[in-house]
Amino acid sequence: MKLIRLILTFGLFLSSPVAAGNVFQVDRIKVDVSATSTTLARSTALQQGQERALAIAMRRLAKQEEWDKLPDLRTLDIENMVEVLRISDEKTGPTRYLATLSIQFKAAPLRDLLRSYGVAVTEVQSKPALLLPVLEDLQGLQAWGEHWWQTGWRDYDIDNNPAPLLLPLGDLDDSLIANAEDILIGDPAKLQMLNDRYGTQTIIVAHALADVEGQLGVTAYIFGDEDSDVIVRTYRTGELHEDMGRVAIDEIASALAERWKQVAAVASDEKQTLRVRADYPSLREWSRLLSRLNEAKLVRDVTIVELAKSYAYIDLAYIGSVSQLGGNLGQRGLVLAEGETGWTVITEESVVVP
Repeated sequence: MKLIRLILTFGLFLSSPVAAGNVFQVDRIKVDVSATSTTLARSTALQQGQERALAIAMRRLAKQEEWDKLPDLRTLDIENMVEVLRISDEKTGPTRYLATLSIQFKAAPLRDLLRSYGVAVTEVQSKPALLLPVLEDLQGLQAWGEHWWQTGWRDYDIDNNPAPLLLPLGDLDDSLIANAEDILIGDPAKLQMLNDRYGTQTIIVAHALADVEGQLGVTAYIFGDEDSDVIVRTYRTGELHEDMGRVAIDEIASALAERWKQVAAVASDEKQTLRVRADYPSLREWSRLLSRLNEAKLVRDVTIVELAKSYAYIDLAYIGSVSQLGGNLGQRGLVLAEGETGWTVITEESVVVP
């Protein structure tokens, strides 16, 4: 017997700041179906919603170059792949059903399905990057407050974009930390203060330059401790800047997603083993470290080889590459590093700042 957790919620999905979620969960799927009865409209809407959600999830988990390998939805038992189905904003009429769905798929079956079709799976999310939209037009540079470039990003379906992104609150505290010029030039101190506020390590500045001749140039600058890049797009049409902006946002977000997938994709479940030394100042910190290791998605097994008062030697069985493992552990608040005597792992709280 198939078991799906069905959760009814009322009101809106509210989150501020806005962030990407679980890679196996697809949010804000709106359904609106009319049929000969409410019952038929509802069942049809839920079926269609689950199909749309699975299509989003599969494309999220697969690199774009492998989308042609994805299975035909019509051949799948989609209902049996659903772990949790949440329904909100539900409205019914005699022959109509409307709702907003949030669907979480079972990780292992979906992962195994895609790999059976030869698709590398990007199931591991790094810490979110803070996305800062900056508009430059006849009114000058604008970062905070209401403007169409900011609104466009807030309206974008960021929850279902695979790249882990976070939009700022855009409140008074943000504006006191950095103005538009600080952000655009990439002022290291100001960007670090924003990173500190939102708990991020990477900032993406999405700069839109709208000129009087109708051209829209968009540049995404990526600022990170170990990562930097630039993505450029230019648009010239007879459309309004706002309309071109929606196209630009979709393309920039897709480029960020593909860039992230190239790093995060894991092609198989083939395990490797890495011996690491875990250092900790107390048994409480050791317990925290061990718990985080077991929560890491790429870690398949943790074997304690030697245990002492302030350190332990551990064999980590993992899938993917060492760099992917490091990113996954970083998501769980751990720091994996290679030194002269081998690999070490500590909690972020134990890092000594010089």
